[in-house]
Amino acid sequence: MQKNRKTSSRRALAGGRVLFATTALAGMIAQVYAQTPPAQPTVVESVVVTGYRASIESATKDKREATGFRDSIYAEDIGKFPDSNIAESLNRIPGVLVSREITGEGLSISVRGLGTSFTKILLNGAPVAVASTGRTDNQNTNREVDLDLLPADLFRRLTVYKSPTAAMIEGGAAGVVDMRTARAFDNPGRYAAVSVQGVESQVADKWGNRGSVVLSNTWGNEFGILGGFAWSQMKVRTTGFETIGWTNPNLSATQSLSATRNNTGGGNWTIPGTVPANAGNGLTTGATVDQAFLLARNPGMSITQIDNAIIPRLGREMFEEGTKDKNTAVLSAEWRPNRDMYFYVDATQSRKKNEMDRVDMNWVGRNGAMIPLNMQVDREDCSQGCVVTQATYANAQWFLEFRPYDEEVTLKGINPGMEWQIAKNLKLDAQLNYTESEFRRESPTVLPITAGSSGVTVNYTNGSRPTIATNIDLNNPANFVWDGGRVNQQMEIRNTETKGGRFNLTWGDAKFNVKGGMAYDDISRRIEAFDNSGAWQAATCGNNPSVFLLGPNGAPPCNGASTPGASAAALYPGYGTGYTAGAGSPASITYRGSLIPLSNLRNYLTAGPGGFITVDWERFATDSNYGTFVNTAPSVGSSNTGASAGYIAEKITGAYVEVNGDFNFFSLPTKYNAGVRYVKTEQTVGGFISITDPRNVTFTQNGSRYPNIDNVVNLESDYNNTLPSASISMNLAKDVVFKASASRTMTRADPNGMRPGINFSSPSADTGSVGNPELDPYLSNNLDLGLEWYTGASGYVSVVPFGKKIKGFTTNENVTMPFSALAPLGVTYDTLSPTQQAAINARGGPGAATVVITRPTNAEGYLKIKGLELSWVQPLDQFLPVKGLGFSANYTRIKQSTSGGVSGAVALGVPEKTYNITGYYENDGIMVRLSQTYQEGSQVATANQNGITAAALYSDDYKQLDFSSAFDIRDIFNLASPYWPTITFDVTNLTREKQRAYFQFENATFTEYTPGRTYVVGLRLKF
Repeated sequence: MQKNRKTSSRRALAGGRVLFATTALAGMIAQVYAQTPPAQPTVVESVVVTGYRASIESATKDKREATGFRDSIYAEDIGKFPDSNIAESLNRIPGVLVSREITGEGLSISVRGLGTSFTKILLNGAPVAVASTGRTDNQNTNREVDLDLLPADLFRRLTVYKSPTAAMIEGGAAGVVDMRTARAFDNPGRYAAVSVQGVESQVADKWGNRGSVVLSNTWGNEFGILGGFAWSQMKVRTTGFETIGWTNPNLSATQSLSATRNNTGGGNWTIPGTVPANAGNGLTTGATVDQAFLLARNPGMSITQIDNAIIPRLGREMFEEGTKDKNTAVLSAEWRPNRDMYFYVDATQSRKKNEMDRVDMNWVGRNGAMIPLNMQVDREDCSQGCVVTQATYANAQWFLEFRPYDEEVTLKGINPGMEWQIAKNLKLDAQLNYTESEFRRESPTVLPITAGSSGVTVNYTNGSRPTIATNIDLNNPANFVWDGGRVNQQMEIRNTETKGGRFNLTWGDAKFNVKGGMAYDDISRRIEAFDNSGAWQAATCGNNPSVFLLGPNGAPPCNGASTPGASAAALYPGYGTGYTAGAGSPASITYRGSLIPLSNLRNYLTAGPGGFITVDWERFATDSNYGTFVNTAPSVGSSNTGASAGYIAEKITGAYVEVNGDFNFFSLPTKYNAGVRYVKTEQTVGGFISITDPRNVTFTQNGSRYPNIDNVVNLESDYNNTLPSASISMNLAKDVVFKASASRTMTRADPNGMRPGINFSSPSADTGSVGNPELDPYLSNNLDLGLEWYTGASGYVSVVPFGKKIKGFTTNENVTMPFSALAPLGVTYDTLSPTQQAAINARGGPGAATVVITRPTNAEGYLKIKGLELSWVQPLDQFLPVKGLGFSANYTRIKQSTSGGVSGAVALGVPEKTYNITGYYENDGIMVRLSQTYQEGSQVATANQNGITAAALYSDDYKQLDFSSAFDIRDIFNLASPYWPTITFDVTNLTREKQRAYFQFENATFTEYTPGRTYVVGLRLKF
């Protein structure tokens, strides 16, 4: 990590060289092409479309010709896609919703009321899997595909299939998206396109750059080759507010005499039984804190209000900044040895590298020991919970969470294929595919804290979002200590692989044909987690710099003590230290000191740009020997993202048959498609079950001296599904088309929900999840009806009602139990990390502390989704004197309901209302486009958050306005030479929309991010 960060300046210089080289390349290409006229192909088999309106017209034509329901987006020309981001482009299609990174960039998509994992993503007709973790703080352990890894400039067409055919690969209960990269015969002859853009993020206030180069040539009608390269070097910064949930105090029996004490759940922090020293605020040290005390110092409040009113678990201002670099290369070759045979190969390689610093200053709510004073809440009746609107908290604490993280994602793939017209009415096509994706993330954490009982007071106000003021200077390193703080070292490695093939045989012609074929796919994903926190913490601030633990358990807390004690006793003895394994009392252990002692801690802390301290990471990493610990980290069962380590492999064999044709139904031209697909799935799911090393039983009085033993368990299962489908398209009039489609689709269960073993999602060990290897796949029965009126050129109006009835939808069972009840699952106090052990002790110890365990299960009944899509695309040339004006608009409405005993089933992240509207002008070399997307707020996480039974997470409404423009110098000034550039200027998020989510109540902000505007200025040249 350190080495990578030291090369930042060299990367910037390299980026400048790339820009210079690209500009020079464009000039050389122009000279060569000016001197050598392009070869004229003998046969032109594709139509070149230029201009935004022509792109819309191609999409309209494709929609009209489809038998079922599909929508496409075409590149205006090679290297000239309408949007720079594939997810943003797909967001303009009715029923498609984009999921955004906290920087505002489109990341992944969902279709028609189901989450991102219900959409099957294909690259050049074959499955693709990306090994990344998705949006910040997400796990992406399911089947999501991050689309930001693939630049739009290298693609020719994106197609969303909303109604399947039997020939289509299964796995997308919501829909299938096929992304087709550019090929040489998309634009026959010699072709070159160069694009260079400067990009400034308003919040980062720094310029980055991106661009692409695409070169292709065809030789007659026989051979063509295309190569393309795209890069992006972005400077990013995001500011915001986070809470990591909300919680209420866990009142003791003397602090609440109510029979309904803590009836809402939660209780993640404790009000002390007596006033600690240095509490301030007029409080007397040692005074009893009982119900009378709380009522007297919170006038007007009832004990139920004090008990159930929630505050942020870790209320914090945050900022994240750094660099995000991406590059992608594509290579495509096509060969037609004769008119009946066609061979092709498409190859792709992508890489994304993020080097970021994420810095948060946390007010300690979770596991805190504060005393509330002068509290006010937002409602009279708090029996079901309420929100603190104002209060003073004595005996408060803060801690810094400094997280530098480096992450890298790679994707490489190849798709060779062929088509062979064996006879007039017999055609064979076949394809092989292979992709591999790797992900690696290092994410150490440094967490110094303010001293306990040090007179820290917090004045809290909850307005549009919480304001948390304090009586100390959070930008002063002298106010922070090790005692109670910690360091974490975590690394995660992922690998996904897809390989397979398919062939199809078609007999007949357009009037009637029968098509059949087979497919085989072998798809695997492995997640590995590595954690050396215990050893690094022991060396850094636990008084034992030469102790190297074999696992994350048993390390002492950071304390800066000058003499060894119980902390040293908890260390793994004997490894690399000269200690005797199983040595006697802690007193016999020689004191080793800390690599970063308390007396020197402040020298590694500096004032930060966020109004609070940050860490001099380069010095800290060097002096704490971070590199050694990360390179020797042992594997563990769960990662810092909350994803369970494990493995899933799926071998899928499919076969299908379908018929296609057209006929006149009472003089009405009609097209149809009907068929059935049979699929067999063989699954192997592996996970970790952690058990205590039996040698630890001797040392139970001191905690675990030996790391846990992780047993890897692999479970195998198989199942098969039959998936019928049928579609019809009927011309009711010359320009009016009626369509209908009925189908059954399936999506396989979430691998993370199937893995055996238990995983704690927080360092407090208060919430956790356990897998269920017996989960069945989701099966959805779908019905689509549509009426489309084509008004000419690119214009059309469509109305599409649709419905889905989903069986096997997964819900979560939440069970609250004492921590000690987890022993049968292999989880005991000794298997926990030091941080988790401390949290358990703070809640009363293993016998008293409760945990909420979540287990996925298939619902018995059905989840029903009903929706309506309205679309209107209209050029306005025939109505207005100004030529080149037009608009496109779509609106989607979705309703969810359950039946048959389903409890708690909900498709998360599905807004009830979404729309997209784009107005454009394109004429005489000028193109201007203004687009607005809107999605209504929706539920984004299931109930029982942080142990509060009724608490779920919701997102606010989100509305984004984007501006795009292009100025073709040649057309504007009517110049003869074809080598003049097009100047582009775009603005993303014009209105600086914020991303916000809330916890149970609308005024309980969960997260709020401010990505700001992004400005893009560029040049595009075509030869």
